[in-house]
Amino acid sequence: MSVFEKYQGKRVDVNYETGYHFVIEYLSENELKWTALAKRAEGAPEVEKELYDSYEIGEDEYMINWIEETGLVVSQIANFREGTAYAFMTWPDENAHGHRAKLLHKGTLTVLEDQEE
Repeated sequence: MSVFEKYQGKRVDVNYETGYHFVIEYLSENELKWTALAKRAEGAPEVEKELYDSYEIGEDEYMINWIEETGLVVSQIANFREGTAYAFMTWPDENAHGHRAKLLHKGTLTVLEDQEE
């Protein structure tokens, strides 16, 4: 079952130890919307829709990946069964190794109530 089939119409709260905090909604099989609730990169929007790819890697555990317009790449492991989330983010930075800055996140994941139409 895809992450969209299982969690469509729900909001997923992802709170990382790094201070980043998001709510993610899976709008379709290939589009999600994230909303920043706390810390975000300088100049980054508060809300954005992104095309994503996902793969079920275990029971209620998914690898979810997207590339933002700015070149930020997010690879997230979302374990809904255990309530954990890990993400590796990388973005263009001429001064960093390989011209890409990086950040590794560990945090919690909570499925919120159904969306009201």
